[in-house]
Amino acid sequence: MNAITLPAYAKLNLYLEMLGRRPDGFHELETVFQTIDLHDEVRVTVEPGEGITLHCDDATLPCDATNLAWRAAAAYRAANPVSGRISLGLVKRIPAGAGLGGGSADAAAVLVALDRLAPRRLGAARLEAIAATLGSDISFLVRGGTAHATGRGEVLSALPDAPPLALTLLMPDGAHCATPAVYKALTDAERCPRPALGRDWFAARITDPTAWLHNRLSAPARRVCPAVGDLLDHLAGCGVPYLMTGSGAACFAFGTVSPPPGVRSWPCRLAPARPVPGN
Repeated sequence: MNAITLPAYAKLNLYLEMLGRRPDGFHELETVFQTIDLHDEVRVTVEPGEGITLHCDDATLPCDATNLAWRAAAAYRAANPVSGRISLGLVKRIPAGAGLGGGSADAAAVLVALDRLAPRRLGAARLEAIAATLGSDISFLVRGGTAHATGRGEVLSALPDAPPLALTLLMPDGAHCATPAVYKALTDAERCPRPALGRDWFAARITDPTAWLHNRLSAPARRVCPAVGDLLDHLAGCGVPYLMTGSGAACFAFGTVSPPPGVRSWPCRLAPARPVPGN
């Protein structure tokens, strides 16, 4: 039996802009992804037997082929046959429905863990290609750190690691921002075509990511989920750099801030890229 336990790091969007509607109906975007040290724990075991099993300490999450971690194991096995049963165990700490990429982080950790256990490693580039078939942000989460992305978030270019700044992650109790609803709530002006800043613009300013915080989805998320708007208004009054991540409902502020009533919070830091087999 071979086993390994890895952290599955949550992600933030430090910058997120809509560049216009694509011919396929989706939105072209420009974003900067960033991992933080808030993480799930993913244990991957290869043992005698067949198939894939999944156990999770959160009873609300599926433990079958609809779970991204299970799908990641199946995709890895299709690309690099693994002899034996793949058993997955998830300890969840990243809140669901928050725009933090919890399920994607678990899937990325499964891919990395299986490659470390495999007799013949695929390496980072192959893992990221497999990840891209599962979800647009999973490729980023294979390595983590800081990265510029365009397309639907799958066209990645690594940036130097941002400084390990301290931040407070916050999320209103019971708040949920369904991503399709938030995108649908964009106005024509918010979704209109605009030029990208480009990877080099961010690389030149990486020492102070607080200076370019921006999320085009904040306004439609306010309209979809008033609790997010209330939290953003609270953070505006704290006098620190802040932003909503992804399509919400989680927000973050650099430094230490006290949450208002009805809001959970977690102290965190920006996290560097993880070592990946084949690097």
